[in-house]
Amino acid sequence: MPSLAKNPSGSGVIGPLSIVCFGASAGGLQAYRTILSLLPADTGMAFIIVHHQPSEGKSLLTEILPFVTTMPVVLITDCETVKPDHVYIVPAGQQVTMDGDLFRIAPLFKTSGWPKNISVFLQSLARDREKRAIAVILSGFDSDGAAALESIKEAGGVVIAQDFKTARQPDMPESAVKTGCVDFVLSPDRIATELMRIAHERRTIPISGPGTRYTS
Repeated sequence: MPSLAKNPSGSGVIGPLSIVCFGASAGGLQAYRTILSLLPADTGMAFIIVHHQPSEGKSLLTEILPFVTTMPVVLITDCETVKPDHVYIVPAGQQVTMDGDLFRIAPLFKTSGWPKNISVFLQSLARDREKRAIAVILSGFDSDGAAALESIKEAGGVVIAQDFKTARQPDMPESAVKTGCVDFVLSPDRIATELMRIAHERRTIPISGPGTRYTS
């Protein structure tokens, strides 16, 4: 059974943990920084960053992002339990999936062209979190993430794409919009506002109450 999110206002458990996936490559860092700097540290959500980067070396996001958020910024390890109000970074050269409340890590599989680690993670997120899955496709080359958006929508989740005019590389958000599965096309600051709105609405819904659908 998926973990339950705690209500930051102190009224107790509100339902299964919502997980937000930020997927990006070139230009993504600026978007991450803007969004995280505007989010409070107590949304009750977990945030996963799946970023295209060279397989060699290590991600610098765990060193950069703590300057813009007070949430813990953690490099994902295998079988780690996801927790609310944390920012999780996928390690370089790895792909991550959800298995209940656990992260599962495997070597990044890439036959040719750009990797598809964003789509892989989102497919597992749709299966695992259903309507509590939130996909945010940000600046980047190619179309990674787009192939999984139909699954997110069919599960009742939310899909957001970065506004093309604010993306350094619009390929990824444009490809997302072309699927017809995107609920909102927003600038990074408005993405933060929308995530706060969703978080606020979900913390006011009793655990036994109906789920909420978000549409454009």
